[in-house]
Amino acid sequence: MDTHLNELSPLPPAKIAILGGTFLNDYLFGTDLMQGYSIVNTSVGSSPKIYYGESGNVPFYYVHFHGEGKWLETWLALRDLGVKEAIGGATAGGISPLLKTRDYVIPVDFMDKNVDRVSNIPEEYLEDPSHALCRFTPPYDETLRSFLVEETRSVIRSNPELNDINVVDGGRLLQSRFGRFETVAEIEAYRSQGADLITHNLTTEVVFAKQLGIHYAWMNIISNPAEGVAPWTFESLADVYLHLNPVTWQILERVLPRIAAIPEDAPRTIDTQREHPPLSYLDMRDKQ
Repeated sequence: MDTHLNELSPLPPAKIAILGGTFLNDYLFGTDLMQGYSIVNTSVGSSPKIYYGESGNVPFYYVHFHGEGKWLETWLALRDLGVKEAIGGATAGGISPLLKTRDYVIPVDFMDKNVDRVSNIPEEYLEDPSHALCRFTPPYDETLRSFLVEETRSVIRSNPELNDINVVDGGRLLQSRFGRFETVAEIEAYRSQGADLITHNLTTEVVFAKQLGIHYAWMNIISNPAEGVAPWTFESLADVYLHLNPVTWQILERVLPRIAAIPEDAPRTIDTQREHPPLSYLDMRDKQ
């Protein structure tokens, strides 16, 4: 993995973070992009390793496998480091029969069936308690999402070896419980509720990012049909990782300079979705 990297103290500044999952696996550790890491002390404990890298002239942080279980610590560390933009991703099971293995999907909505972890940043760890109750219509940052759609299409369509891959602009992602595959009955239930694809991590990141004021968008690769949709094997999963992890990085290295060039005063999706009025009736009455 990262045995050749040294600890950096302090980390150089970066405003962009990439949250790695199986859509990238260990790919970045085999490149010369990563320069070192640091562990950040946060108000809920020490973070996982936060890696620092540069692509061209664009600095970025990288978090391996969504924080490896330290979900709160990861996001509070990114907030404390000054991160303003984040890209997440994961492989996913295709619930919709229209999604086939190796397709890239940039979803537009999510459903959360998580039962394993805290699903919101506790109010006491937010800089502004009014951000505890955000809106998620839409859940993503529209600017970042447009970059992902455009650059994914550009990379996939420019390579004849990837002609079998569809780039899907849309779909509903469902996050299930962490640590196991679903049953056929569960997948049938999720399909009836409107889910198109399923994974284990991303909707938690969507919520945390918005509460912390970090612009976020995500992408998925279909690594297998969800249980009961069609047969698949663990060998086919490994083949997806081997061939598409480098493709994912080709997409992200085209997205990074576009993110870096966003003007600080540009209107963003989050601008109208985080401020919540007081919940107290007396507070609201006094303002009338």
